[in-house]
Amino acid sequence: MKFMTLTTSIVAAFTFANTAMAATSADLILQGTVSVVSEISVAANAGSTSLNIRGGESNKLVASVDETSNNLLGYKIIISSPTGGELRHTADASKATSYKVRYNGASAVTPSTSGVEVKNSGSLAGLQTASSTLAVDVTAYDLAPAGTYEDTLTISIQSNN
Repeated sequence: MKFMTLTTSIVAAFTFANTAMAATSADLILQGTVSVVSEISVAANAGSTSLNIRGGESNKLVASVDETSNNLLGYKIIISSPTGGELRHTADASKATSYKVRYNGASAVTPSTSGVEVKNSGSLAGLQTASSTLAVDVTAYDLAPAGTYEDTLTISIQSNN
């Protein structure tokens, strides 16, 4: 009986000690995550497929671009061309004329195969969509042989780091 009383006393003392050490407050972390949004869409104007190769073009509007981002550091727009800024004859690529692009009214630049930065938004306060214009300057090729001349521009959006 003495052994049982002693055991009960020890268990009671241990339980009382643990209860006395319980916290009076606790923290709960609430958290959510928003993924980075970097989206671009391009709407071609009718002028993009009716360029004047023989007479050339100056600041001809060829597309409207919508850029969407929520990156606090902002984003940049990069334009690249597999030909490095040449409209090439589809049957004979040696027949070509050069062109430059103007993004959102900025100075004309030649698109490169690796890409050229044409816009940097700077910092953003949150999700934003901006609309920009894309125009081209085409060098006149007066002696151009008949046929279709083309190039493909890749316009990409990249989050600033």
